[in-house]
Amino acid sequence: MATSNEALAALAQTLVNAAMQKNLTLRVLAGVAVYMTCSSIGTHKTLQRTFKDLDFVAPREQWDALAELFKANGVASRAKETERWVFDKGGVEIEVCTPDFVEDHRIALKERLALSSPTLPLADLLLIKLARVKFAEKDIQDSIALLLDHRVARGEAEDQIDHAYIAKLCARDWGLFHTVFDNTVTLEQVLDKYLEPEEAQLVWRRIELLQGDMDQQPKSLGWMINQFLRKPTQVPR
Repeated sequence: MATSNEALAALAQTLVNAAMQKNLTLRVLAGVAVYMTCSSIGTHKTLQRTFKDLDFVAPREQWDALAELFKANGVASRAKETERWVFDKGGVEIEVCTPDFVEDHRIALKERLALSSPTLPLADLLLIKLARVKFAEKDIQDSIALLLDHRVARGEAEDQIDHAYIAKLCARDWGLFHTVFDNTVTLEQVLDKYLEPEEAQLVWRRIELLQGDMDQQPKSLGWMINQFLRKPTQVPR
């Protein structure tokens, strides 16, 4: 029998709370984290999907202690790899990865873990979604939910997506910049499929704030060299 989204979110919260009691740092990421921070998912069928697993990020030096904590909470170890450890609880796969997050692009998360709980900060949840070269429908749904439920503004604050943080990371990494920017354009093109016009307009305005800061943020020398070599007709003046 599949575990409900509510049960997965509750399990995630329980494990984060248990880690906190042991002075261990554990943060939820991926789809369940978006579900935990976006109430609109419950009211928008177009944004709803079923989750099958849990994803966490934690400092590598705490993994042994976390494995013991998981065991005490009925979570069994399944596999240990360099960049991730995999566990299981009642058929639910639970993965713990390093703060040096790598999928299509490398995103350093270690300094971000103390900023929010039980999930990563909202800006990181959105960035991880937008940083995927294959921008799947689940990533589109989660990105829209985050942008619908949370304002986009400069600075770290509760219930806010810090567009300056995303823009600064993208200004140092040419590949990350273009993946994120291209995916925001995709979002603008499909908003009407997922939202009513008024809500789509709100999300569109928030995307424009993010895109504007990405454009205006001073770029690193490496970024500029890549732009000149790969897209010479679009080199900023």
